Amino acid sequence: MAIRYFSILALLFACALAAAAPNERETKVRQDKERMDADDFWIYNDLEKGMLAARRDNKPMLVVFRCIP
Repeated sequence: MAIRYFSILALLFACALAAAAPNERETKVRQDKERMDADDFWIYNDLEKGMLAARRDNKPMLVVFRCIP
C-alpha cells in the first residue's frame, strides 16, 4: 500500500517539474537575448551588418541559427 502512495506522489512531483521547466527555459532565453542586445560585441539578428563588420575587420564570421522549440 505504501508503494502505491509513493508512486502516485512521485508521479505528481514529476508532472509538477515538467510543467515548471518550459517557463523557466523561456525566461532564460529572453534574458539571454536581452543581454546580447545590450552588448555591442555581438551582432544579433542582422546578417548584413555582420557581413559588413567581418569585411571591415578582415575576420571570419560565425553564424548560428537557433531554433527554440
